Amino acid sequence: MDSSKLSYFGYMKLARERFDLLTQQYPELINLSTRELEIFEQLLSDKTLNHIAEDLFISESAVHFHCKNIYKKLNVSSRRQFLIKYRKLAD
Repeated sequence: MDSSKLSYFGYMKLARERFDLLTQQYPELINLSTRELEIFEQLLSDKTLNHIAEDLFISESAVHFHCKNIYKKLNVSSRRQFLIKYRKLAD
């Protein structure tokens, strides 16, 4: 196996371990889809919806749609509540 495959699998293992730790602390995260998890991370970085859309190569309305689903699944009603609840994950 070449080094690029090893680094990819190593990265995936670390990502999975990090996700497992996060879901122990925040079990509600397990309900988020892969795309919602990507947007979840972007929301923590204080990016605008437009910047998130550009980074993920999707429309701003798609980001807005996913944000509404994320907020509903995490039982928050706004980005402000979201940031209050999950801000420490960004540190």
